[in-house]
Amino acid sequence: MENKRFKVAGHIFEIQMLEGGILPLLPSLEPFITEEEAEPLFKITVDNSINPSWRGSRIGHFPCPSASFEVYRQDNNAYQILVLQDGKIPSAFIQSDSEYKNFTVATRGYRENVTFGLNNSIMVIYTICTAKHKTLLMHSSVVENNGKGYMFLGVSGQGKSTHSDMWVAHIPGSTLINDDNPVVRLADDGTPIVYGSPWSGKRPVYKNVCYPIGGFAAIEQEKENRIRKESVPVAFGILLSSSSTMKFDKEIHMNICGTVSSLLEKIPVHTLGCLPNGEAAEVSSSAFGV
Repeated sequence: MENKRFKVAGHIFEIQMLEGGILPLLPSLEPFITEEEAEPLFKITVDNSINPSWRGSRIGHFPCPSASFEVYRQDNNAYQILVLQDGKIPSAFIQSDSEYKNFTVATRGYRENVTFGLNNSIMVIYTICTAKHKTLLMHSSVVENNGKGYMFLGVSGQGKSTHSDMWVAHIPGSTLINDDNPVVRLADDGTPIVYGSPWSGKRPVYKNVCYPIGGFAAIEQEKENRIRKESVPVAFGILLSSSSTMKFDKEIHMNICGTVSSLLEKIPVHTLGCLPNGEAAEVSSSAFGV
C-alpha cells in the first residue's frame, strides 16, 4: 500500500492506494505533496476491490459541467456518494464514516473513467471536510499581479479563461495561477487568501501558491466593456453560486454561506460586461486599482 500526504490551502489529507499509486493517475497532485506529520484532516483509501452496497436514503443530486453526484445518507449519518461521468457513467463510489474523517473510494471503468472518478471524489471529499474551516472550492480563473490574486467568476463559457489571458497579455506582471477550481480560505486574521489547487479544468495549471485576494469580477459577455460594483445581496449570490456547496447538508451549506458572508465584509464583488480584448483587462484592472 502506498501512502501519500498532500497539503492544499493549508489542509493536509492522506491518500492510501492499494495498487499502482496515486501520482501516475493524478500527477496534478504532485506539487502539493507534503512531508508534514500533523494529523490529516481526512484520509482516503482507494480500494477497487470493494463491492458497494447501497444503504440509506437518497438525499441529494448535484450536477456539474462534466459530472453529477448521487448522495445517500445512512442511519449513522455516514455518506455514500456515486460519481457519474457525463451524468450517466458510474466512475467512482465514495463511502464515509460517520465523522467524515475516513473515506473509502472504489473506481470503475477504463483508465479515463478511473482518473475522472478519483479526481472528482477527492474534490467532493475536500469540500465536505474543509467547509467548517472557512474554506471554499470555487469555480474561477485566477491571475496574480503584484502579490495579489484576482478572481474571475461566472458560468462555463462566459469567458473567465479568456479574460485571464487578456490580463496575462496586456497587464504587465500578470500570471495565471489556476484556471478552474482555486481554493479560497480566510486566514486567522480574516484576510481572504486564494490558493492554487490540483484542480484546474482543461488547462494544467497546478501551482502550489497563495495570495491575498485583490478583487472578484463576475464575467458576462457584452458588446462593450464596462464594470460595476454589486450590492451585497447580489454579490452574495454571485459568490455562493461560484462555490462548491451541498444544499442537502444543512451544516455544510451554512458553513459555506458564513464564509461567503465573511468574504463580502473584506472584498467587494464587481460584474464585468466585456469583450474578449485587452481593453476589457484594462477596465477590470483599473477598477481593482492595479
